[in-house]
Formats: sequence, structure tokens, C-alpha cells
Amino acid sequence: MTKTKSRYKRIKTNKIDAKKINIGLQFLRMICSFLIVLCHFYKFHHYNKFIYNRNSYYIMIFFYMSFYFSYNTLASRNISKIKLRFIKMFIPYIGWPLLLFLKDKFEHYYYNYRLIHRFKHLYYQIIVGCKIYGIFWFLFVLIFIHLFFTLIIFIFKKIYLFILLISTIFIYYFFYSNYASILIFNKYRKVPVHHSIKPILEFFVFTVVGFYLASIQFINKLYKCRIIAIFISVFSLFIYIKYYNIYFKKIKRIYKGIIRNILVTFIFSVFSMLPFDKINNIYIFTFLNKITSYTGGIYYIHVIMGEICKKHIRIIRKYTFEGCILLYFICYSICFIGTFILQKSKLKYLFM
Repeated sequence: MTKTKSRYKRIKTNKIDAKKINIGLQFLRMICSFLIVLCHFYKFHHYNKFIYNRNSYYIMIFFYMSFYFSYNTLASRNISKIKLRFIKMFIPYIGWPLLLFLKDKFEHYYYNYRLIHRFKHLYYQIIVGCKIYGIFWFLFVLIFIHLFFTLIIFIFKKIYLFILLISTIFIYYFFYSNYASILIFNKYRKVPVHHSIKPILEFFVFTVVGFYLASIQFINKLYKCRIIAIFISVFSLFIYIKYYNIYFKKIKRIYKGIIRNILVTFIFSVFSMLPFDKINNIYIFTFLNKITSYTGGIYYIHVIMGEICKKHIRIIRKYTFEGCILLYFICYSICFIGTFILQKSKLKYLFM
């Protein structure tokens, strides 16, 4: 494999030791995490329903980026790196629901609050990721697909990308067929695992595309024609937003998934090409990296913090845009403090 110059900026400080990052993609993650807060704690009106529609792209982007950045770890077949990757997902996946379960038990016994969750709910939460803390279906799907990718990479060492491509074609066809919709998403809607099977099938294609683009060093190759790439991406996104209601809603369902994947790639391209690599001041670069960190932790805690803050802070209770900004800042502050306190412990992944 020929060595190409990486377009990630290498940080050389004690806090971020030789870590390669792309600030543009960090900003994209930050924007997507804020949109998730907005989705749960903002009162949408008719003119901004586009952000809130069920096909919201910020979830797709998270899956896309997660597997783009997972490529080096998984493809290396380095057991210690892969193990650490799974630890980073399992600690918040089990930790936060367990803490909420214990909180519910404590309030029941000491304050006589109604017991909302029982042991069976904790069991379902761990198995399917959606009984105590519903938003953790995301981590369940992430862990499941990571496990699938890992097995494929170790079993099919030389042709794993081809096997993943075949799996994608099969899952994509199966998911978008009428039979699958009736069988899984309607007939068995009350089955607990239903809530987790659907996103696995729906988002699998995004994970494979992100993974494949990382394998061909997509960002490095795109940098050769950065201006053209940004222009085409922005223009395509503009056309889609402008004519979404007129044309794209009428497209057959089986083609919509392909269009969404292309659009996510355009969004990914725009942010990855932003010229943050021109910044030479290490302090500015470190600051930009710091303010775009903790997107995972913010996702984990924003719902519970929002419910707590609504009782005491009026603008959050009224579901305003300013309230969402404040809630995001509160969650960020908690994650910053949490990682600082637990920086020498693996529990820091609860906030990362």
C-alpha cells in the first residue's frame, strides 16, 4: 500500500498525544448532536418540519462517520485496539441504563415514587437497547454492526469488503421490499426486539459505504480537487432541499435509500474539505478540537438532563431554540467535568 500524506492534522500536546483529527468532521458531529437535542427539546413548526422528519440525516451521518473512523481499527485486526473500541461502546451502553435503573429504585424506596422500571426492563434494555433508556437503540445497533464487521474481517481476511458489499445488497433489497416491511415492521411491532432490528437493516448500508470510503482513503483523494468537490456537494444539497417536496417525495422507496446515501456522502465531503488543516497555531487547533468534543456523551445524557432542567429552567421547559442551546451547553459542561474527573478511569467513556 503506498503511503499518502494524511489530511488530518496531527496534534502534539500532552492532552492530545499524536492524535489525528479532522476538525471539519468534528464540527459535523457537533452539529448533528445539537440537531438531536433540537429534535427532542424544540417545538417544531410547519416551516422547519424538514429538520424533524423521520428520515433526518443526522442519524445517518453518525452511522456513516462511526464506520468511516472504525476502518483503521477493524481492518488492522489488532485485538487490543478492537477490544478498546468495544469497551468504549459497552461502558455507556450498560452504564447509563444501570445508573438510571438504580436511581429509579432509590427514589421508589426513599421517596415513595412510583416504580417505573423493574428487572425485566433492565434485561430488555441490555438485550435490545430500548426499554429503560430508549435512545440507546443507537449504541445497540452500533455494537451489533461492529461485531458483524469484525467477524467478517477475521473470517474473510482478503475478501471482506466484497462480502460486506454482498451483505449490503441483500439487506438493502430485503429491507425495502414490501414483504420485509409487513413481516418485521408491522406484524411484530409489539415484539421488544422490533425497535432494534429495523435500524440495523435501515442503517447497515450507511455503515458499509462509510467503511469502504475509508478503505480507499476518500478524504485524501478528494483533497486533490477540493474546490470542485465542495461546489458539486453544496450545489447537489441545494437542489435536493429546494425540490424535495416537488420531486423527491414521489420517488419510489427503493431508490430513496440510494439518494440518501449519496446526500450523506455530499455532506461528509463538504465538512471534510473545510480548510482547517491550514491552521498552524496549535493552541487554536486544540481549542477547536476541544469545543467539538463530547458529542457521544451529550447524546447519552441530553434526554435525562433535559427532563431535569425542564423542572427548573423556563426556556427549556418552553421548548425554545435558546433553551436547546442552553441544554447543549449544560450537557457539554457535564461531559467536560466528567471526563476530567474520570480521566484515569475507563468510566470516562460514559461522557465521550
